[in-house]
Amino acid sequence: MTLETEFTPTTKGTGTSQLQVFVSRVESTTRIVLTGELDGAAAVSLTEQLCQVTADLVGDLVIDVGLLTFIDSTGLSLLVSLNKKVRASGHTLTLVDPTPMARRLFQITALDQVLTVEPEG
Repeated sequence: MTLETEFTPTTKGTGTSQLQVFVSRVESTTRIVLTGELDGAAAVSLTEQLCQVTADLVGDLVIDVGLLTFIDSTGLSLLVSLNKKVRASGHTLTLVDPTPMARRLFQITALDQVLTVEPEG
């Protein structure tokens, strides 16, 4: 059984964040595809959406970051917090298909030592 939903967060304040979140659940995996910019403004809405997803987590969590055009420190912090939450629930979190920019960012911040990052999803 496949369940697909789409969330498109909107932001308020001085800037607008362009982030779309697509969630699908298939058998023992929940997959999230992020597109656009993962910045401080988007992280607020995304955190709320991820709470809903992880509350009903089906198996392990895979996040496809290949379509992200920007990630700031707030976005990185969100991924680390999510990793801790998912692991505490007995599941795994895997980031897949990072762009060269994202892969370099994970290396510079040493988050590639904390998060599981794989080339393709």
